[in-house]
Parts: sequence; C-alpha cells; structure tokens
Amino acid sequence: MDKPRYLQIAEQLIEEIKNGKYKPGTLLPTEAILQDTFVVSRVTIRKAMEVLLEQDLLNRVRGSGTYVKAPKTQHNAFELTGFIEEVSAQGRKPSSKVITFEIQPSNALIAKKLQIEEGQLIYAIRRLRLIDKEPEILECTYLPVEMFTDLSLEIMQTSKYDYIENQKGLTIASSKQVVRPDTLTEEIAPLLNSPVGTPILRVESVSKLTNGIPFEFTINYFRLKQYSFEFTAYRKPQ
Repeated sequence: MDKPRYLQIAEQLIEEIKNGKYKPGTLLPTEAILQDTFVVSRVTIRKAMEVLLEQDLLNRVRGSGTYVKAPKTQHNAFELTGFIEEVSAQGRKPSSKVITFEIQPSNALIAKKLQIEEGQLIYAIRRLRLIDKEPEILECTYLPVEMFTDLSLEIMQTSKYDYIENQKGLTIASSKQVVRPDTLTEEIAPLLNSPVGTPILRVESVSKLTNGIPFEFTINYFRLKQYSFEFTAYRKPQ
C-alpha cells in the first residue's frame, strides 16, 4: 500500500535536510512554494510540515518563517566516549566552563561510590559543558585526590579523559550509568539557562579503570535541547 502523499513529502524534506540541501538555520520555502513544488494542496503541505515539527527538525518563528534546526548531538550510552570527542565527531563545537574546583573530605555516598574511606580527600568539581557556546550539561564530578595529585583547573577546562589516559597513562574500562527523569531546581536552572521546573535527565555514573578501581563518580544534568540519548538493544542468541 502506497504511503500517504504528505508522508512521502515529509520523508523527502527530511532527506534533503540530512544531505545538506537545507542546512541548520536555513529558512524553508513557504507553504505556497512547497505546494507548487509538489503539486498538492496546502493541507497536505501542512501535514507534512507537522511530521518534521514532531521530529524536532524545524523551528517556527512568528512573522519570519520556518527554519531548519541544528541536529541534536547523540549520546550513545553504550559507548564510553568523552564529551569533547562525542560532540566534535558530530560536527559541533564543544567547550567547558569550570564553576567550582575544590578539594574536600568525601561524604559517605561519594566514598561508597569511589570505594574509599569516608573523609578521604576528593576533588569536587562542577563544570558546564557547552555545545556551540550554549550550556547543555551541568557536570558534578568527584575524583580521589590520591589518584590524581596533579589535576588542575586548567585540565578540567579541557578534556578530563585525555588527561587520565594520555597524561596519567591509565586505561578507562567502563562506566555504569543510572538515568532518571528530574526537573531543574532554582540552583541549577540559571546555570543551564532554562526555567525552574524544566524537565531534564539526571545521569549518575561510576567509571572504572581496567584494574576494576573506580576513579570517578559523576552526576550529569542534561538539558536535552541539543542532546539526545541513543540506545541499541541486541537480542541474545537462542
């Protein structure tokens, strides 16, 4: 059975966005022009546009027109990749802004996550992760001082994983992540440039080296305006 005409048009427009005919920020042709191009009614064009809007590919600006949105950066939860690597690989510009960089005694929760004694010194670091200069993630990370005695503010403004693997010579093996829905609090909302109560994803992770030793406990708050999560499920062989 043939697909409805509006779906055929929507799929063609989606393909043209993907192949670069309509780049991010580009103004799409008006409904009247699209109606003439595809030789269909305005109702059909509007239904096709609704499909693209539902997929978050377009942005309507009253009095101006309909623009192509920049694609969201995909986060593959099954592939342990640093933020800078992940965002750069998808053609976006990543950057970091350190908000706090402190050394303090670990509390019971952090000590348990890092498998260290309560009260042992840790780095407590909060930094914003930005995509194309727009804040997208607030990262609260905790690392044992004993393991990274030369960690600095300058390092945390770039790539933490690059420092761990290339400067410290350690090999990162895994990260166990717990994802749950949350909302922005009065403390976090201004940092992520969003209203209080905005839905977000809170992702807690404990990362380990190849020797099984935890080196990092992190809580990430994802705003999800420029980020999407990608999960791939594999069927176990019968």
